[in-house]
Amino acid sequence: MKIIIVGGGKVGRYLLTELLQKGHEITLIEQKKIKCDKIRRNFNVRVIRGDGSEAEVLKEAEIEKADVVLAVTKDDQDNLVICQLAERQFDVPSTFTTVNTPGNERLFDWLGVNVAISSPAILLALVDQEVAMSDLEALLSQKHDELELIRFYVDEESPAVGKKLKELELPLEVVLVSILRGDTPIVPRGNTRIFQGDLVVALTREEYKESLYELF
Repeated sequence: MKIIIVGGGKVGRYLLTELLQKGHEITLIEQKKIKCDKIRRNFNVRVIRGDGSEAEVLKEAEIEKADVVLAVTKDDQDNLVICQLAERQFDVPSTFTTVNTPGNERLFDWLGVNVAISSPAILLALVDQEVAMSDLEALLSQKHDELELIRFYVDEESPAVGKKLKELELPLEVVLVSILRGDTPIVPRGNTRIFQGDLVVALTREEYKESLYELF
């Protein structure tokens, strides 16, 4: 299979090692030069330096030919964007991601990511009970009754106007799904700036709605 791994940290390198041993064709995307150089020295794979949440970088990795995309960066928002781009824009059959904030597995699953897991969640399950694979699957597919998809407009007095998303202190339990600017849908990324009149779509829990409204 042709597999794209986004993220050259410990998790990415571990997956790279295991998948290469199984004979898969791997392309790895990483932003930091030092990590790219290290991977090139130690692995015989194609390495692309860039932001994997950007469509042009994914195209450079020939994502149209990919069977699987693994998003394993340290940023849940980036991982979500990567998986959504892979599935919706490039029709990749399977997307998988790790989740850095326990609890966000439900958000990712609700938004259509094939498999989203956090190591702490799995470890906790293994400690609490000798969980079988079927039990683990049940644990990660619980209902999403507490989640709510909300929409709101950014007005001229919003403190978020003119700021990049990465400059805002978004609650950990909030995932921005999309920004509609006029007739143009925008995939939210860290460098995306907020403008007056933007329609923001977010997935969150009831207790975080007020904080989100105040932030925007």
